[in-house]
Amino acid sequence: MIVSKNTNGIIDIIAQDSIAEDLGWMPGDEIVSVNGHTLSDLIDYQFCTAEEYLRVIIKRGAETAEFEIEKDIDLDLGITFKDALFDGVRTCGAKCVFCFVDQLPKGLRKSLYLKDDDFRLSFLHSNFVTLTNVSDSDLFRIIEQRLSPLYVSVHTTAPALRQMMLGRPSPAILDQIDVLAKGGITLHTQVVLCRNLNDSEKLDRTISELGARYPYVKSIAIVPAGLTPHRRHKKSIPPIDAQYSADILDNIRRWQRRFKSEYGTRLVWAADEFYLCAGKAVPVAAAYEGFPQIGNGIGLVRKFQDSAYRAKRILSALPSDSAKKRISVATGTLAAPVVTKWAATFTDKLKTKVYPIENRLFGDTVTVAGLMAGRDIIDQLRGKQLGDLLVIPSIALRDDTFLDDVKLVDVETALNTRVASSYPSPTAFIRLITSL
Repeated sequence: MIVSKNTNGIIDIIAQDSIAEDLGWMPGDEIVSVNGHTLSDLIDYQFCTAEEYLRVIIKRGAETAEFEIEKDIDLDLGITFKDALFDGVRTCGAKCVFCFVDQLPKGLRKSLYLKDDDFRLSFLHSNFVTLTNVSDSDLFRIIEQRLSPLYVSVHTTAPALRQMMLGRPSPAILDQIDVLAKGGITLHTQVVLCRNLNDSEKLDRTISELGARYPYVKSIAIVPAGLTPHRRHKKSIPPIDAQYSADILDNIRRWQRRFKSEYGTRLVWAADEFYLCAGKAVPVAAAYEGFPQIGNGIGLVRKFQDSAYRAKRILSALPSDSAKKRISVATGTLAAPVVTKWAATFTDKLKTKVYPIENRLFGDTVTVAGLMAGRDIIDQLRGKQLGDLLVIPSIALRDDTFLDDVKLVDVETALNTRVASSYPSPTAFIRLITSL
């Protein structure tokens, strides 16, 4: 399904001294076609304009005009579009047993309820897609336009199990991967692990069959399913615990040793949540081989810990009166022990109190900082002595707004204290403090 929009690309910004400015194009103009090709998105535009000779049809209001352009092949026309997708977002028709969107309570940001499953957003923004709504012509386009790498949610390579987990008929994922691999497309893959469903020997099969497609499968992420009390699916999924997490980590390490020996890469990685839940130390930075899936919560703790060492140099330069400042930090219960341990190393330089925020909106099984609700922060910190500044991890915000539509300024007003957001790393945190 596609959430429909205007099928033309609407211009938002015209670059100064660009071809578009010279031609008199304006914001609000629409690109109808390039060399006879109608465009469905930014990718089409970039692909079609990578030519020396262009015939572009522009629409302004009810009028259209045609422009013939001669340029260097790699020279951009100098326009930015309002939206990257001109024809709308392809949405997900699946009913996954673990779908987090289906576990959301009412009253959150409207955008959170949109289940996108668009291979173009996978290429443009590293969004994970199932490929269940991808046709043969889509696969041809991906290969023709070199939309690589893509980020693909596999979950399992067993066809019947995958269809059951997705809640809909779907093409054989390995066949799709093989077509893309033959066309030179590389993939970063993920398995959302559901306890007692796609784990154990089924997980081994998935890792084995994806690993056999290296180097086109460039990484495999194993992440735990996020579960909330609002989940209504009849299929039971028990939450992970310390022993289960430890067993998963042992298995992943076995696969990493095998792949390292065969391919020279570990290829498969476990999410940080497994290490924190098991009480295990995360691997060193080199073991993440460039952090190919850090956006999937794999390696964030290691990045934080390594950033702590760099932050020491900044701390040493703090003025002597910095110790008089009192800073508070709100974070999820999962990361709170790591942040608290780090904050304890510089109490002589800066008085920092870390507050773990229990997720009452989604339930105590949701522990990550990125899903903190503004109302939870207000309710749990009201009446606390928060000092000179309360710092919120920026991953909990979009446009200074929490997912429950509470704004950063609302937290500041309710708690009667200065509030700021910071990228969740020690160096960013210390730089924020030194800028006060």
